[in-house]
Formats: sequence, C-alpha cells, structure tokens
Amino acid sequence: MKITEILGKKVLDSNANNVGKIQDIDLDIKENNINKIFVNTNELSLRKVNFEIVPKDISQIGDYVLLNVSKSEIFPENEPENIPDIEVVNPSELEEKSKK
Repeated sequence: MKITEILGKKVLDSNANNVGKIQDIDLDIKENNINKIFVNTNELSLRKVNFEIVPKDISQIGDYVLLNVSKSEIFPENEPENIPDIEVVNPSELEEKSKK
C-alpha cells in the first residue's frame, strides 16, 4: 500500500468511534519501518489537536484505519494536555473593557 493511499483515511477506535484522520507518517528509512502515525482529530478548536499512534495499535487498514485501542485509551480524560487553554468570553464584556 502506498502512503498516499493512507493519508487522509478516517481512523476508528476499537469501538468504531471516529477519532480523526491520518495527517502524517513518520518513517525510518534505514530500518524500513513506520515509527509513528499522526492523527488529526478534526475538531473545531482554536488550537489543532493531534495525537500519535504506533503501528502496534493498528488492527487493520482498509476503507478505514481500525485501531485495537479505545478512544478513552487514546485520550485519557484527566490528562492536563487535553484541557483547552482558552477562556470563553462574552464579546460585550470585551467591548466594556476596551471603553474603560
């Protein structure tokens, strides 16, 4: 299979939940191995959310890339890096602050 056939494929976890699309692949040319696969979550966010998977986490590649791990194993809920570092502000509050 060519890398161009893998890039952009949807990635599903072991429970068939969509976790993103293949964005990039890290190759070790000397050893002829894939080190990591980078997945973009496709979430609308102020910052890009990507994660890495290793080949041993892939169950099968066909129309989709099927993982043998669940979404909760990929995105532990209490990881500090998964907490957005943004503050939601009401636009009218910003206008009031700028007038002062």
